[in-house]
Amino acid sequence: MRLATIRGYATSTIKHASLEGWRLLLAEPDSSDLAPQIVIDNLGAAIGQKVMISSDGSEARKIVGDELSPARWTVMGIIDLERSLAV
Repeated sequence: MRLATIRGYATSTIKHASLEGWRLLLAEPDSSDLAPQIVIDNLGAAIGQKVMISSDGSEARKIVGDELSPARWTVMGIIDLERSLAV
């Protein structure tokens, strides 16, 4: 897992059938050794939010329900900075 910031939405007119109906976002990892990634979001992350992303392709394929899907990256959690700073 890595920390990342959501930078935008990804739209595609042509994509693998397993990705139809899924929200795709552009996540910029906090570490500079990794390029921005397209991630599947089923949690409702917004632009500018900090998230945890995972590159576990087998879990991504379980989420979309297709073991032949090219899905790899997913949003695993949204980090609530306001709440964590208040504690």
